[in-house]
Amino acid sequence: MVVTVHLHATLRMKTDDGVVDRLRLEVPDDATFRNLLDHLGLAQLSEHVVFVLNGRIAEVGEALADGDEIRLMPAISGG
Repeated sequence: MVVTVHLHATLRMKTDDGVVDRLRLEVPDDATFRNLLDHLGLAQLSEHVVFVLNGRIAEVGEALADGDEIRLMPAISGG
């Protein structure tokens, strides 16, 4: 299945083609956000990322579906 991933702020990735903030990825049919982070090399950041799936906040273990729009945003804290 294919999903679209939007990478916000510091999660943007440097590639041979420059810095990218949007990827279309083919992932296994049983993929979750955790699998997606592993694939992108961002697994160590799972506690510091907000997952948005089709416009709603999601959990790291949630399953993905074909055509999903995913946004990965760094969590912000302050005081």
